[in-house]
Amino acid sequence: MEINPLDFFIGLALGAALGVGGTLLVIRIRGWLGRSEVGRLRSENRVLARRLAEKDRHIGRMLTETQRLAERLGQSREQVAGATEQGAVSSERGSAKLLSSDP
Repeated sequence: MEINPLDFFIGLALGAALGVGGTLLVIRIRGWLGRSEVGRLRSENRVLARRLAEKDRHIGRMLTETQRLAERLGQSREQVAGATEQGAVSSERGSAKLLSSDP
């Protein structure tokens, strides 16, 4: 059986085209499956964005808690300052009574 040169070149071109097409198809499928570097970087970016959002929520909760504690501390200091002022006034009155009763 004799092979015509035209048939040989047609077969060679068809084989090369199928090989290149198959290679491109495999590259695309691997990209969809996430085995490519771009897929890996996208996945890493999603993970980092999620972790950053978690940290932001945590910082927000801690800031809210700190503000609440500061308000409570301010209120308790006002109460202590008010009680101290009342105690100082009553002790001054007591001292004044002692001084006035001496002569």
